[in-house]
Amino acid sequence: MTTAINYNQEDIDYNVYYQYVTVEGIQIGYREAGLSNQNVLFLLHGYPSSSVMFKMIIPVLAKHFRVIALDLPAFGFSDIPSEDDFDYTFKNYGELISAFMLQMEISKASFYLFDYGAPILMHSIVENPDRVEMLIFQNRNIYTEGVGDKLKEIKKLYDDNTNESALQLNKFFELDYTKWEYLNGVTNKNRIMPETYLLDQFLLEREGVKNIQINLKRDYRTNIELYPLWQETLKKIQPPTLIAWGENDEFFKREGAELLHRDIPNSKLIFYPTGHFALEEFGLEIANEIIAFWQLNFKD
Repeated sequence: MTTAINYNQEDIDYNVYYQYVTVEGIQIGYREAGLSNQNVLFLLHGYPSSSVMFKMIIPVLAKHFRVIALDLPAFGFSDIPSEDDFDYTFKNYGELISAFMLQMEISKASFYLFDYGAPILMHSIVENPDRVEMLIFQNRNIYTEGVGDKLKEIKKLYDDNTNESALQLNKFFELDYTKWEYLNGVTNKNRIMPETYLLDQFLLEREGVKNIQINLKRDYRTNIELYPLWQETLKKIQPPTLIAWGENDEFFKREGAELLHRDIPNSKLIFYPTGHFALEEFGLEIANEIIAFWQLNFKD
């Protein structure tokens, strides 16, 4: 006779595991927590970060989701294929996410979209809208009105395409700038752990990575061209959407968040008094908002 074992909530393993899987010949590192039978929540990082940016919220979210946070190629601890072997474009990253989901046998999921994570996933959503259960946008824009002054400054340097502009561009890949991304606009700088920007910069300094990142930023103009398509896609499918936004961000202005909220009327918009990396100051608050928003929209 088999005896059924009843597990208490305290007995469940909520540890975070760092694992690897090979997708289309590339070794992808990813963090995973939660139970295999829970609804999947992907956490997609941006520049210059990696899955480590979610370290504080994964254990909280794992009580309600199967959480997966992967490192994109040339970010974090995934492989760094050469530019001859991998097409470093936002579109190709989107295709890699689709291939990752297929290999992991995940047909539907929710997605946390930060910075680069949004254009990467939007490429995939256009092709596979049925894969989306819920979206969380955090300081990531798909409207020209939401493009901040710092991004306009970077775009101008690329457009100028001179020796002087190239020298100026290089400064956006150095430690002072990486540190500025984390500290600018925050309420309390003492809450920002220095290992965040120091680790990002350490990984950015690996052989070949800076050149990859410079070329990837150049590819960003292809995303802006697709903003109208992405807007229409989300208007059509109307996914449950939580918008959590650091309102002092100089990359993506609050207008982008407000327009997204307008186009998805049932979305929820929350502004936080911080900068681009809002999780550094308000990670627990945002994690709890994600859980509450999920339960509001999906709990029986």
